[in-house]
Amino acid sequence: MELLVATLAQTARGANEEAMARVRLVVDTMKNVPGIMNTRLYAGREGEGSYFILTSWEDEEFWRKAQEQERQNPRDLLLSAGNELLTSAPEQWQMHYLWGYSRPSALPTIAAAHLATVRPDAIERIQRTWIETLQRQAAQLTLAFAFLTRGRKVDSTLYDINGSASSRENAGASSFLNLLSWPNDTQQKEFYADLHYKAFRGHLNQVGMERVIMLEPQ
Repeated sequence: MELLVATLAQTARGANEEAMARVRLVVDTMKNVPGIMNTRLYAGREGEGSYFILTSWEDEEFWRKAQEQERQNPRDLLLSAGNELLTSAPEQWQMHYLWGYSRPSALPTIAAAHLATVRPDAIERIQRTWIETLQRQAAQLTLAFAFLTRGRKVDSTLYDINGSASSRENAGASSFLNLLSWPNDTQQKEFYADLHYKAFRGHLNQVGMERVIMLEPQ
């Protein structure tokens, strides 16, 4: 089954050009790894030092081999390529696709990543409602490209930017990633103004925790 690996890195303000160059180098390196199907790069809007790397893999076996044999993990490559630019160790999630949408006639110019951790007893209900809400929103032709995935945050022991080991919390927690993109600001505002979507997000934040990162496709 196809696997999506999402990697989020945060860098200090004022280092955008150097940080982008190093992140692009990591993305270019990943494109040649066996099992890679697609790579996407997003950067934080308005100078925010956020970099979101999405790599799609044929299956989990290719991803495992890339880490163990090829030593090609975006998170580790970011740490080795420019850890002095990072404000914290990169975060990473392993996800499987639930829903996707693409409107070829609309060029994505702005995007947002919605990351949510949901209470165990509400996961299936939230998943069902989230998909239904996105399907209805997509029919209104405001979106250019979008998908919804579900998986977990990687909880293996990592090395922080100072080289000391640190364990990840919330082992085994179930997470959602909803990547949304639009042709322009007007359609983005229309999407978020939808009353049904607002009601869904209100419920989502009652049973979980949502984090939104505003991005630009690179």
